[in-house]
Amino acid sequence: MIAAFKEGLFTSIGDPEKRDSMMALSTDGDVAGLIAFSTIFFVCPACWFIGKVRPGWSGWEYLGNTRTRWWHWPVWGAATLACTFLFGLVAPYIGVDGPDDSMVRMSQSTQVPLFLILGVAIGAPLVEEFMFRGALWRGWRESRLGLWGTLFFTSFCWAVLHIQYPAVLIAYIFCLGLVLGLAREKTGNLWIPVWMHALNNGLASFTMLTLE
Repeated sequence: MIAAFKEGLFTSIGDPEKRDSMMALSTDGDVAGLIAFSTIFFVCPACWFIGKVRPGWSGWEYLGNTRTRWWHWPVWGAATLACTFLFGLVAPYIGVDGPDDSMVRMSQSTQVPLFLILGVAIGAPLVEEFMFRGALWRGWRESRLGLWGTLFFTSFCWAVLHIQYPAVLIAYIFCLGLVLGLAREKTGNLWIPVWMHALNNGLASFTMLTLE
């Protein structure tokens, strides 16, 4: 909004050129990266506070802070890489012949690659995992949904969040969400899916920044 005001995009909002400029701004790599990173400081504390006010829980206990074994990190990291590798193998056969257009626009518009990396590889994993495998996971896991209902609905909601992508990519995100949820369940630790998500998005960031 600050960038839009600075560019005067809220004046004569009905002007088609203004609308096009607004859309271009929303997919600007620097702007999107900074937005994603800045939400850490609002969403993550809010998720912690949800756990803090629930009777019988502390903020971190609610989100998931069970001590994990050292080998969980490389094992679940390898599972993430395996998902990425398998999707890369089948992608040409299901109509995915390259990066999504939104990724291309973000990579071509960024002037400071660090902003894009901060948003995609750090901001998005923290914010989304605190929401879906943190606050929502614990609340739904303790409800009648149980494990499988929680696993399905958190993965579904997370996938729908990425509505800018085509259906095939949304389906992949849903499947990856199942893996992230299983990691959260098996380890009891929120930081394992955060690490997996960051690894996946870090690879995506590298791909975006190497696009011509």
